[in-house]
Amino acid sequence: MLTELLNFSKSMKLKYILITLTWCILLGCPSTDVIDQGKVIPSEFYARSAFDTAKTLILIPLELEGEVKNFLFDTGATVTTVQRDSIFGDIVEVRGASNRVVKNGSETLDSLKFGDVTFLGTFATNENMIELNDKIPNFGGVLGRTIINKANWLINYPEKSVEIATKDLSDDSFTDIFLDPSHSAPITTVVVDGESYESIIDLGSTSIFNVPDDTGLARLLLDNYVFEETERERYTVGGTQKITELIGVLPSIEIGELEFNDVMVNINQSSQIRVGMSMFTECVIYIDNDNHKYRIKKE
Repeated sequence: MLTELLNFSKSMKLKYILITLTWCILLGCPSTDVIDQGKVIPSEFYARSAFDTAKTLILIPLELEGEVKNFLFDTGATVTTVQRDSIFGDIVEVRGASNRVVKNGSETLDSLKFGDVTFLGTFATNENMIELNDKIPNFGGVLGRTIINKANWLINYPEKSVEIATKDLSDDSFTDIFLDPSHSAPITTVVVDGESYESIIDLGSTSIFNVPDDTGLARLLLDNYVFEETERERYTVGGTQKITELIGVLPSIEIGELEFNDVMVNINQSSQIRVGMSMFTECVIYIDNDNHKYRIKKE
């Protein structure tokens, strides 16, 4: 969930960038120069690691400045954000799901390593995420698509292992989820009660299926299913906030050729419909950036 770059100065030096987080979403950008910045060495690679989790979210171990840190894996985040005690660099404005706005710093990461694979010269924002830093051991930040898009990822959630490579790591046992080629974000189509809706695959969200309360889908669901009101804490820009949301269960939803049954849905204030990480905790997920699609295998 991270980030949208809206404006650059004439010199292309960042001044103020509007970033919308749900936890961190980049929604759109007039130039991809900063987003595509950096490279990976070696040019052909393979690496594998175990991972831990925070709730259902994936924590990827990455070496930053000589120390291995845990980064939240977030396909909804366009830009990687690094945990720093204080911000520095060109200032960016970050607006969260609650519409609170904070100012972050920005930087270029000299090196971020996954095993023997090194991501060089990647753009990142920086901030002091105090609550996450307190709760997650060796917290390094949020890993966004500035890094994720530079490799293919095979995530075996039941076995808690992740592999990255330039080669294809999937096989015929996977089912394709095609993404909208007009979006840089992983946008796909979900089918609810026979109707199609655009949704982001947001592996940085703990939700199963999240629907904004101001959408036609929310109104349709409330008219046809039983929902209960509840309160919970949600981390967003500016820290934890208490929110009120509606919780219900759908008999099924379809994502591509996959059908998921008895799906918990939460309706609240959010930026877009999203399929979260909790949908896939019994799956192997293959992020095929070479062909701009996801491949899923139910375990």
